[in-house]
Amino acid sequence: MMSDQSVVAADAVLKDYATRGVFQDYRVEPRKSGVDFHFGWLYGQPFTLSCEPKQRRLALLDLLPNVEANSLMHKEIKAWLKGRAAADVPEHRRVDPARARAAVRLRDGTLSLTLAAQSDADYDYCTRKIINLTHEFFLFMNEYWADYMWENFQMNME
Repeated sequence: MMSDQSVVAADAVLKDYATRGVFQDYRVEPRKSGVDFHFGWLYGQPFTLSCEPKQRRLALLDLLPNVEANSLMHKEIKAWLKGRAAADVPEHRRVDPARARAAVRLRDGTLSLTLAAQSDADYDYCTRKIINLTHEFFLFMNEYWADYMWENFQMNME
């Protein structure tokens, strides 16, 4: 599976982050339908980025626990994410809808962030974008949902 061009592109981007010390404990785990990339990152938390080439999808799995479907927080997260594709968002912070589609997935109260590539040629872009988007997402959560972040990640509320 590592020979698939989308997986190779995602691995190259993530290895670069690991080499620069952004990620810790970087490792790759092949699966039947793709590859999972594991690494330590923000707040010392473990992260799993799943690459599913047949669906042209990257997913940062299980980012937020204890999210209620259709709660105010869930609705605001979806609205924030939808806003990332707006034309007035600076290019470096924007998800170009011609290249990728961002969404959240909620299963059993656990939220994951997904990015679907519009073509196989966009995996480098999508891998960088999902990492940047996740960083901004945690900044958004810390700013607007500090109580939640404190309760679930023991984040400082200041």
